[in-house]
Formats: sequence, structure tokens, C-alpha cells
Amino acid sequence: MSKARDLADFVAAGGQLADGVINVSEIGDLTATAAELNTLDGITATVGELNTLDGYTGAVADLNRLDVTTEGTSEASKVVTADSSGDITLGGTLSMADNVLSRPVLEDYAIQGSAIGNTGSAQTFDLSSANFFSATLDQACTFTFSNPPASGDFGGFVLELTNGGAFAITYPLSVDFVGGTAPTLTTSGVDQLVFTTRDGGTTYFGFVAGLDIKSPA
Repeated sequence: MSKARDLADFVAAGGQLADGVINVSEIGDLTATAAELNTLDGITATVGELNTLDGYTGAVADLNRLDVTTEGTSEASKVVTADSSGDITLGGTLSMADNVLSRPVLEDYAIQGSAIGNTGSAQTFDLSSANFFSATLDQACTFTFSNPPASGDFGGFVLELTNGGAFAITYPLSVDFVGGTAPTLTTSGVDQLVFTTRDGGTTYFGFVAGLDIKSPA
């Protein structure tokens, strides 16, 4: 293979070398842009080797779109790896970017939590950062709910509130409680509330999961 063969020519020729295999040494001879790299299937190389491509100007995130890529050293947290049994380990965050993850079987999972501490006079619960919040009401407070899922998708969060009845709470006007009345919360203790939406946050249904939660006497 000639030195610095352009990847566009390679892809235009059908994306195959004469022997049907793309070797790391051959990849090193290619010039490529991030967009061109994304058209390849089946590259096996370390991130470090891919980064040596003449003319590669993309980010590591672009490399992650290659079907088969084993990780380098400094970039390992951004790349998936597969062991001999075929099991895949993800070394970092996988952002689905609001795309569908179809038919997963979940095991040993958790919901992202956020420990807020004292609420202050105004507190925003951001659904893009967590779906479980714990907070302590330390003064009269106005709640705001932000970044719900898109209309038509179901979403929500759990709020574990300490001393929720000690001060006045102003809920968003979008919250509808059972019976149309906000619950009376515990003055000194822990309550859990659940808020759900399916119309992009236009309406939240509010429920009491538990009041004055404590260990049995």
C-alpha cells in the first residue's frame, strides 16, 4: 500500500484492501478526516494508533463510532472494551443523547441521585442531572422543575425531603396533587414525594410515597 493513500479513495473503492483486512500498519498510511473514519467498519487499533493518522482532525468521541476499537491508555475511559467471552465493559459514561435503548435486560442498576443539602429560598430540581433528590427545607422555598423528558415520554423523579413541613413550599403551577391539595409534610422528619410527567413538564402529577419515614419503634 502506498504511503499516505487517501481514505476517501479507499472508501470509494469499496472499503476493502486486497486481503480483506485492515491492519494497524496500513491504517497508519492513510490520511483521513473524522467524517471519513466514521464510514469504516471493523477497525481494530488502539486510540493512540488511530490518533497517528495523517490528517485526522476529529476528537476521541468520533473514534468511538468505529465498530471495533480497543482502548489506548489515556483515552481508556472513553472507549468500550471486549474480553475473550464477548462481554463488553464500558470505561466511562455512555451518552444516548435521547436515543432509544431497545430491549435491555437490566441488572444491578441505579438511578442517578443528587444530595442537595439545604434548599435555601429557591431550589431547582433538574431532571437532566438526576432522578432522585434529597434535600432539607431550611426556610420557605419556591421549587422549580426543569429539563423533563420530551412530550409523549414518561419521566419524573423522587424527592426525599427532610423537615418539609417546617416552612412553606411553593410548588410549580404545573404540579397536580391527588385531590388538588398539596400534602401536609413532616415538621421534623423525612418524607418522600414522587413527581411524574408525560407531556414535557406541562403537567406533573404529585404523589406522597411516604410521610414521617422512620425505623419501627
